[in-house]
Amino acid sequence: MLDLMQQIAVRFAPARAFFIGLSVVGALAAGISLVAFDAAKGDLVLFPALVVLLWAVLGVVFVDLFARIPGVPEAGGGWRRWMRRLLRRLYWLLAMGFLILGLIAVDVSFSIAREWFNDRAPIGQDK
Repeated sequence: MLDLMQQIAVRFAPARAFFIGLSVVGALAAGISLVAFDAAKGDLVLFPALVVLLWAVLGVVFVDLFARIPGVPEAGGGWRRWMRRLLRRLYWLLAMGFLILGLIAVDVSFSIAREWFNDRAPIGQDK
């Protein structure tokens, strides 16, 4: 599983700058919607901006975290083999934590989308 996550992270590494830019846009849109709009109008911009920010930050973290994973330790003994095994076990823990975080992000995204669709007024009508 670690090797698969590394392959995916390496494949998405060129998109890291895009994810960073997307997170900046999401943060700016969320900040502007909090400052410039009243509550009802600001939520129409705030909710999608938060979802974009959440997934863009997760993309950056994924690429940064899993692009360089230590290889499988070679046969034999010694300090380097022990350290590599320890590092790979820590990456397994990080991978499990990231997968759980991804599931939580999906749930949060659905909750935010549900609220966004419920808050929207029908076309031509104001709340």
